[in-house]
Amino acid sequence: MTYWYGQSDVAGRAGCILIDMSTPEPAEIPLEGGRANVGRVVRIGDEVARPVYPQTETVEHFLRFLRSKSIDFVPEPLGNDSQGRQRLTFIEGRVPIAPHPAWAYDADLLADVARRQRQLHLAVVDYVPPADAVWAVSAGDYFPSDADGDLVCHNDLGLANTIVDMGQPAVTGFIDFDYCRPVNRLFDIAVTARHWVPFGSLDMAQPLDLDRLGRFHRFCDAHELDASERSDVVDLAIAFLEHARRNITRLAADGNPGFVELMANGYAETNKATIDWIRTTLA
Repeated sequence: MTYWYGQSDVAGRAGCILIDMSTPEPAEIPLEGGRANVGRVVRIGDEVARPVYPQTETVEHFLRFLRSKSIDFVPEPLGNDSQGRQRLTFIEGRVPIAPHPAWAYDADLLADVARRQRQLHLAVVDYVPPADAVWAVSAGDYFPSDADGDLVCHNDLGLANTIVDMGQPAVTGFIDFDYCRPVNRLFDIAVTARHWVPFGSLDMAQPLDLDRLGRFHRFCDAHELDASERSDVVDLAIAFLEHARRNITRLAADGNPGFVELMANGYAETNKATIDWIRTTLA
């Protein structure tokens, strides 16, 4: 699941947000993104309201721990509102919306995503989840067995879950921690690299020639990965994509509208082509 807490158009221009000051609370502004909760995640002034799930309490525990470690680029949980929705702080910035603008693939931004991700990994080495922790199952069978590990990670740091300061460009926030759970950190890196390098085809507003092999190694350099770890990242990316194709096929067959649309748009074919690209270029 992804929720775009920043406002931008295809060209990357900031959107105009109108606030009705005559009401006790600012107007609710639906935030774009997501497959299962389109229209259900909204901005209200300096806060975000979103649905509550079985894993929400666990996610909030994790976010509070990160904030206690001075990780200020994740949302701060604010409790639930009178409608029972989760409230979080809003993070200012812009989000790359598909088809992605050229600035989304700035090489310095790529490196900053990796650096910020590494900050998260280092900050949580001593994190102990609650004894009654609940991890998300809302995306079906998302995690391949190869992902197993003991470091709690985000596990879905795609472009839509990253807030960007265009003046740098640099990361101002990571959002939507619903898929956080203990994994092998290299799995979290593989999922992120899959989107940011990116592996496979580009969904671009304008054609852009990228040195994706060079970008992969720059991403790994920022994580200080050795040759063996880079090879494991490649293997985990392939395992994740193969697993995702089977999972999304099942979700679409169950009638989930977002995943039905994804399959209708050629996801299975794109997935297989991406795996072929990884094996040909990186493996």
